[in-house]
Amino acid sequence: MSLAFGLLRRVNATRTFSTTLHRTAALAQHLPAKPTVLLASPTPEYIEQEEIDVDLLPPDQAQIVITDRAAEQLRSISTREADPHAALRIAVESGGCHGYQYKLELAKKREGDDYHFSHPTVKPSNILVDAVSLTLLNGSTVDFATELIGSSFRITDNPHSKGSGCGCGVSWELK
Repeated sequence: MSLAFGLLRRVNATRTFSTTLHRTAALAQHLPAKPTVLLASPTPEYIEQEEIDVDLLPPDQAQIVITDRAAEQLRSISTREADPHAALRIAVESGGCHGYQYKLELAKKREGDDYHFSHPTVKPSNILVDAVSLTLLNGSTVDFATELIGSSFRITDNPHSKGSGCGCGVSWELK
């Protein structure tokens, strides 16, 4: 085979690429062996004082699962920011094509109506969820997904969502 033909064949070789949907991205497979730790919860006095219309979940019923990969990413952010209080704030908002959507952002401090969760072994790995949002997130898993187009925190296995949500993976419908 001539060198020119060999190069031509390699150039014309077809490559196939596949993309992953939001819900099938490379998600962590390993959940922590121990349950996530609840470090703080809102007080009924604060909720009453601020006139927030929510029934607080008792601390023994409040649960967010934090995967090892999400916890490692949170620790990395905390180290980079040189702030052990750096946290991922998760909220649920009205909107999107299915009624609700997640809002995830970095936070510097806990607010009075926040539940504060941490991974059982990877520290610091702070997650803050306001009392109203926790009623729609309780029992969900927080993971960190890695894709070719970028990496991000994701909410998976929400027991309060119906189906898999919209095609873009941004919004979801309440059961």
